[in-house]
Amino acid sequence: MAAQLVVSPDQEWRLAYGELLDALAKLSPDTREALVLVIAAGLTYEEAAEVSGCAVGTVKSRVNRARERLAELTDFDLSAIACTASRQTERREDRRAVA
Repeated sequence: MAAQLVVSPDQEWRLAYGELLDALAKLSPDTREALVLVIAAGLTYEEAAEVSGCAVGTVKSRVNRARERLAELTDFDLSAIACTASRQTERREDRRAVA
């Protein structure tokens, strides 16, 4: 009987991760900061604005531009996750408003 793979190869994920890191490096520092604060750190737009020292609308614009640019640089279909990401952000903000 032929040997079976116990762990699936992760090379594809490593390539995608490397591609994402390269794309992140191409963002402007302000845009990258907004994206990391909201998406990776999980801050609300208001919290990210306070950390960045700018208006909430500015953070929202920067995050949107960062998402669009990353999608462009990585050939990713952003429309597939746009609604989900928006709902996650709204739920997070709702939870923080109640707390």
